[in-house]
Amino acid sequence: MKFIYAICAVVLSTLISIPVYSQNPEYRTCDTDNMWLKALAKDPSLAKKAQESLDFFRKYAGPEQQVKTASGAIVYVIPTVFHVIHNYGIENINKAQILDAMDILNKSFQKLNDDTSLVIPLFQPIFADCQIEFRLATIDPMGNCTDGINRVQSTLTYSADDNVKSLIDWPSNQYLNIWVVSNISSGAAGYSYYPGIFAGDDGIVILQNYVGGIGTSNGSNYTERSLAHEVGHWLNLPHTWGSTNSPGDPANCNTDDGVFDTPNTIGTANFSCNVNQSTCGAIDNVQNYMDYAGCHLMFTNGQKARMHAALNSSIGDRDNLNTPSNLLATGTQDGAAATTCNPIADFTDRKLTICSGTTIHFKDASWGGDVTNWQWTFNGGTPANSNIQNPVIQYNVPGIYDVTLIVGNSSGNDQLTRTAFVEVLADTGTSQIPVAESFETLNLPASEWTVENPDNNNAWDITSSAASLGTKSLKLTNFSGNVSGSTDAIISPVLNFSNAASVMMTFDVAFARKNSADASNLKVAATNNCGQQWIIRYNKSGAALETAPFATSSFTPTALQWRTETVNLKSSSISTKPAVRLKFEFTNSQGNNIYIDNINITGNLTAVGELSSLTDFAVYPNPTEGDIHVSFGLENKLPVSISILDITGRIVMIRKDNYNSGNHDVIFTDKPVPGIYMISLTAGNDIITQKLIIR
Repeated sequence: MKFIYAICAVVLSTLISIPVYSQNPEYRTCDTDNMWLKALAKDPSLAKKAQESLDFFRKYAGPEQQVKTASGAIVYVIPTVFHVIHNYGIENINKAQILDAMDILNKSFQKLNDDTSLVIPLFQPIFADCQIEFRLATIDPMGNCTDGINRVQSTLTYSADDNVKSLIDWPSNQYLNIWVVSNISSGAAGYSYYPGIFAGDDGIVILQNYVGGIGTSNGSNYTERSLAHEVGHWLNLPHTWGSTNSPGDPANCNTDDGVFDTPNTIGTANFSCNVNQSTCGAIDNVQNYMDYAGCHLMFTNGQKARMHAALNSSIGDRDNLNTPSNLLATGTQDGAAATTCNPIADFTDRKLTICSGTTIHFKDASWGGDVTNWQWTFNGGTPANSNIQNPVIQYNVPGIYDVTLIVGNSSGNDQLTRTAFVEVLADTGTSQIPVAESFETLNLPASEWTVENPDNNNAWDITSSAASLGTKSLKLTNFSGNVSGSTDAIISPVLNFSNAASVMMTFDVAFARKNSADASNLKVAATNNCGQQWIIRYNKSGAALETAPFATSSFTPTALQWRTETVNLKSSSISTKPAVRLKFEFTNSQGNNIYIDNINITGNLTAVGELSSLTDFAVYPNPTEGDIHVSFGLENKLPVSISILDITGRIVMIRKDNYNSGNHDVIFTDKPVPGIYMISLTAGNDIITQKLIIR
């Protein structure tokens, strides 16, 4: 049979409805070519290693390419470690979900799943118990106690590929490394490398919602067994249709996976499960883990032989994994004593800004060992101490406060203090209308203005290089140093608008694009609840935002390259409120520098641009783990429809009612399962849609 070797970034996705398993459709292309080219560029000897690996397999397995070992006995143990790369979002999956993934993985490789009887009679005779067991390591490379799960905070989780492996990587000749991430930059849901890849890249990268069948996973057959598919690649198994990376292509009949007992197939391209499918002259083994069909059920004896060969080959050092010395070194040998590791204290690193009198739900994110006791200390909080895992604390006095967490178990304790973690704002601002800011005497960051710089690159700062009034202005340097897609914000002090019924703001802006593709965006938003809910009042991008011609060098405006903008703040949720903050938020898109100056807020200007019938739409908190709040204002009495839709556009919840003029807050106490959704609000002729993340 013809065999073409390639490395494949595995396409994993939700599925269309099939007779046994059902989920929503989503098709993602394979990233094989890109990953393979990257690998070859890093190590051109891979092609030779691939051929040597194939030659070893043929010699090891013999003409029939089968290893004749009895079922039921574990022959190979693979020490395994999960590296959860997270930014304190839903991608920071809990230990129970990882343990569930390990259970499903072992059942898949040992022919122990409850649905093994669903394999059609034609393939039952070659349905293999692969006799491979995966065990979480209990000893790390330094000889320390571990539960086989590491957690590393990094924004790389949002655009992951091999870059996350530089954050943490255990020796691949001792452990199977699995990196769990929020998003893979190629768009795939996971990928794996064959034996022989550079040791620092060896292992599996997979999305958090394709790990196990509980937690953030949708629990579908295809999703919960995706890891088995990835491990198949890691143990030298191509897709059943070969290496064309295009399942469903008739030309795939001319390629093969190099396995004796898997029929030639063009592969399943639409995640269906037609067990009678015949694409190359014989019934396809669509239930194979290495196909893309929606019914992962089996490996064949030939695939088992190929995986066993990989575990006996020096290529990729897979042959060291199951040695007695390595099992002892990783704490995965038979009869290894159970260990309890010292826990590592952790909770989110995002600074919290709230109004006085507000409560905060703190969430423990400790790891490294099962925690049995918690001791929280909340300076300025009520209560000031708590010994429950996830306490609710109220802050009544304005100020900036530390939070300390001590966690422990029978092995020891660990402490984490986050300084200046909670900022409690006054419920009444000190500055009343009129308000003016020309940045002539303001110093950052030592002021009441708050600078948000999530990526720790260039941030909003005061500059004397340009000004529309005076000698200084506010500047964000984007020409270099800030990557495309980064967002930076600066937030005003708490302002008191209680003395004005109709508030307006003007500010001067100067901005030049680098080219016509620049879609950089500036938003101005307001909050009356210390940032829990932001109401967008100004939004311009690209050509609409620019005030000067394209600039291919670092932009500094002349006196004639400023424009005055007017922002309507007359909404009843902003005007008359005693504690309002304003946020200037810039999202870079191949952009240049932007400047802001001469902010003036008054209640005496004539209203500019009447609002539509629907105002102040917001969804909060977002992301949410609890209730969903949908707030909006109406100029007139209208029928309103609020729909929550999944990523396919299917309505999963809906509320309809007639609402009077004024401001409203609709609360959904019931919510869908964790995932990404859209909320759509229709009021009269107005329709607004916003993304919602449920944790």
